[in-house]
Formats: sequence, C-alpha cells, structure tokens
Amino acid sequence: MANRIIAALDIGSSKICTVIATLTDRGQPSIIGVSSVPSQGLKKGVIVNIDEAINSIASSLESAERMAGLTISSVYISINGKHITSTNNKGVVAVAQDEIMTEDVFRAIESARTVSIPPSREILHVIPREFIVDAQGGIKDPVGMTGTRLEVDAHIVTATSTALHNLIKCVQQLGLRVDDIVFSGWAASSATLTDTEKELGVMLLDIGGGTSSIV
Repeated sequence: MANRIIAALDIGSSKICTVIATLTDRGQPSIIGVSSVPSQGLKKGVIVNIDEAINSIASSLESAERMAGLTISSVYISINGKHITSTNNKGVVAVAQDEIMTEDVFRAIESARTVSIPPSREILHVIPREFIVDAQGGIKDPVGMTGTRLEVDAHIVTATSTALHNLIKCVQQLGLRVDDIVFSGWAASSATLTDTEKELGVMLLDIGGGTSSIV
C-alpha cells in the first residue's frame, strides 16, 4: 500500500510554515518538504487582509511542494488568537450493553458537545479529561469495562466563526481542501509534552510573534 501524503499549514502572525510528510501504515510520519515565509495580512493570529494572506500562504506552499517534489490537494491548518476560549462540560449516556464499547465513548463525547455556546462561535475540540463509569472516576480509557452509565468530563475549545471561515476561505482560494483545523496551542502540547509530564501536570507556554498560548 502506498504511503499517504499529509500536509499542514501553521498560519502565524510573523511567519507561515508548511510541512509535507508521508505517513506509513504504522502511522510514523516522514518529513519530505518544509517551508517558512514571512507572514502578511495577519495580526495577532487573525486575518486582516485576505489577499495578502493568500499570497503568503501560496508562497509557503509552493516552496514546500518544490522541496517535496509533489503537489498537495488538502491540508490541516492551525488557528490561534485571543478569540480562542475553552470551557468544561460533562456528557452522560447509558451503556448499550454490559460492556462499554467504542461507540458508547463516541456517544458520551458527542453528548458533551451540547454545551451552550453563542451562535458566533464554533467548537474546535472536545478533549476528554476523564471518564466516569458508574460513579468510578479517574478512568482514561473505559472501553472493555463493565458498567451501565458512562460519563465523560471534557474540555471544549471554541473559536469565533469569522476567524475560522476567513482561514478556510484563504486556503480554499488556492484550490485546497481543509482536512481539519487544530488549535495551535494544543498541537504544540501534543507534539512536545510526554505522557509523564501530562500526568504530573505541566504548563506549556507557546510564545509566537503576535500571540502567546498557555495550555
């Protein structure tokens, strides 16, 4: 089976980075193209000039594609800015069978998504903090456990619809499909922190050219 090609755009206030990688069957990425160019049309993580932002993104993409020797059709993009907010919410479902299945976990997480947010905001991530099975908490992965009631304590990250749609518009104007949008602070923490650090508790400070994220 041929390796899958994935690409990511980190659209920041001072620079725009593009990374192109091949993904093996084992899920290990291998970087084949990378580029970083000065950012135009953005201020504090938010697009303030569509045309300038598109030109900067196009320049970064072209450089990475030239290094990789191929043309990409879709990308993952990051988002940041002071408009990013987060809150906690719980979701509860009844377990369909005696044993908790993956579908039950998905239903619990979807239940947590029903948090009340303004119409001008959209949910980026629903991150499970812990699962609770029949009042027993502190569970990281409940699949396979026996229980009748599954509860999830989730952390929900949201962004303004305007900022999201302007980012998507810039990328789509270049003929690319958006695979997903990721909060850059969470992406940085997932890439740099170890499981032990996350378990013990740690703060990640991502200092950028126009914004700083604390996770």
